[in-house]
Amino acid sequence: MDEKGYVFSPIAVLILIPVLVIAINFGEIVNESNTLATIAIGGDVTYNTAQNIFSIIEKSSADAGRNSAYNATRKVIDDNIYKPNPFFGSGTSKQHIRQNIVNSLNVQLIESCKELERQTGREIFINNIPINNYTNQTLYLNDVTISQDDPFGFYVHVRGGVPIKVVQKDQVYEGVTPPITSYVSISGLEDPYVWVNSKERNSNVIFKSPYYEDSPYTGKDFHMDDVVDNPNARLYELWNYLNGTGNPSGITPRPYYFPDPYGLSFFDRLENNTNTTSSSPPEVRMSTFVIGNPLMEEYGGSRTISAVDHEYFLGLRGIYRTGSGIEVRISGNNRPLMRDPAGSIFYLSTFYRNYFDLSSSYN
Repeated sequence: MDEKGYVFSPIAVLILIPVLVIAINFGEIVNESNTLATIAIGGDVTYNTAQNIFSIIEKSSADAGRNSAYNATRKVIDDNIYKPNPFFGSGTSKQHIRQNIVNSLNVQLIESCKELERQTGREIFINNIPINNYTNQTLYLNDVTISQDDPFGFYVHVRGGVPIKVVQKDQVYEGVTPPITSYVSISGLEDPYVWVNSKERNSNVIFKSPYYEDSPYTGKDFHMDDVVDNPNARLYELWNYLNGTGNPSGITPRPYYFPDPYGLSFFDRLENNTNTTSSSPPEVRMSTFVIGNPLMEEYGGSRTISAVDHEYFLGLRGIYRTGSGIEVRISGNNRPLMRDPAGSIFYLSTFYRNYFDLSSSYN
């Protein structure tokens, strides 16, 4: 009899029993499925949180590298106001940038991980310490290194093996960071070497020349004398190397940079090295040109000093003095000399005239 007084026949009871059993079992299956789904989804969130930490380190190291490189150039330029020698000591610029990368990386990583904790409800540990217990340190100087294989940027390497743990209740992801490498471009950064050595008269920004080529089939080609413009006494693309990015500051044009195994690396420029005292490998060095002869009064203006940057500044001390006749004449020796965009006669050392595969005169 049910609660309303109805009586079930024996046959009805037999029919009802399987239905009740199925209903009970189905309820258990649904509950169990919900539990498994919750575990699976929770595990995905926990795992993805860990993966996000790796992505944060990668992006933050690139951002920190660019910011640290910029701050290093500004330090040299700004120190020039009150220091007779504002440059970094030999071999110290890279160390300075590394330390700033670590400091910046720690700030970004801690703040980003705190936000991940808030969004996911997980607890994050780095180096086995809860992220919320950190003051300012997650990574250390020996966790970060710098390397170069081209003149216009460098790599930031964060070592692998840093312990990472993400926890929610009974769900735990434990692992270590993989080795992480990020490329940092130095394009668009001001060159403190040119600014300080030209007594704050020339400002140049590092941009690679679009005319330079280095083909595995044809070798390097500067394209400096592809076109001889006789009426204007100019060689193209040499003129475009000199004119570079134009005159955005209203001071002088900013010449392009080109890979040069005999030049100076980015770190050499922060340290005011010469191309002979530099310890940088040839493949990471570069050169540019000095426009307008800014140090003319320093040597009386009588020397024909090469416009290649490191030769020009050493030329003040009588080094790389080219002597008469090492200039680029257009339309023969009795025709006008080529001048740079600031109006100064353009000179090269014999070495660089040969290196660029230029003639001493063009008819």
